[in-house]
Order: sequence, then C-alpha cells, then structure tokens
Amino acid sequence: MATHFSARSLFGVLAIAIAVALVSGCSGSQAGLTPAAGGQSVVAPQVKNHCPAHGGVRATPCVVDFTPSSYQPVTVTIRLPKDKKGTLSEVDNCGGASGIASVTVNPSDPTQYVVAAGAVTGYCTATFNYNGGKHNKLLGYANVAITNSI
Repeated sequence: MATHFSARSLFGVLAIAIAVALVSGCSGSQAGLTPAAGGQSVVAPQVKNHCPAHGGVRATPCVVDFTPSSYQPVTVTIRLPKDKKGTLSEVDNCGGASGIASVTVNPSDPTQYVVAAGAVTGYCTATFNYNGGKHNKLLGYANVAITNSI
C-alpha cells in the first residue's frame, strides 16, 4: 500500500512547524531568527539599541542587567503600533519560584513596566504581547532579557 502526500498536507505540516517555531520564540528564545518562506531564516528587524521589533512592538530597553553597582529598578517602555487597536499583556518567568526579578505595570501608564531585581541570581525573559482583531490574535510582541547577578 503506497502512502500519498498531497500539497495540502505538506502545507499543513509546514504551518505546524512554523507555529511551533514562533511559540518557541515567544517563550524566551533570544536567537533573533524567525522562520521565513522557503525554510530560510532571517534576522528580525533591529531598532534602537539593537532591540528586535516584532509586529511593530518594541521594548526600550530590551536588556536589563542587575549588578552590585547597578541594582536600581529599571522602567521599560513598550511602543505599540499606532494604526492598530489591541491590548498589551505581559508574561514572564522571572518571579514566583524563580525570584530573579519582578515585572510590574505602571498604574498611571500601561505602556511602562518597572523591572526590579529579586533575591535570586539568574536569567529570565519578560514577553510583552500585543493582541487584537476579531479573534484576539497575536499582532506583535517584544522580549526583555533580564539578568540578575546581585
């Protein structure tokens, strides 16, 4: 019995592979590569301070390093696309059991977040997702790499 693959099933497998790669990128990977047509990888667009921009969402700064000489909280500003309506949310692996850092929204400005060092040394990532549209799909995101060496 011969197995027959149609173009439709091939595209379905390719779509799943791309979705897995995108989800992996959103979970904190700092590789800076995104899948492109033809199986090639391209470098994400770079903006000020060499921070990648995904879907028009940018974080400034995109890297926060806490050291014994630089331990003060840092305000991260998230720039959103001007022509789209959506909602911003933040998810990180910094707090809770890890205790590396805390990431809290500024109550007076929902596009600013305060990152403070925690009691544990290590590395974590805060991801800022911008969702919108009819099905609240992901329109863009920005990652902030946080290192605590205190």
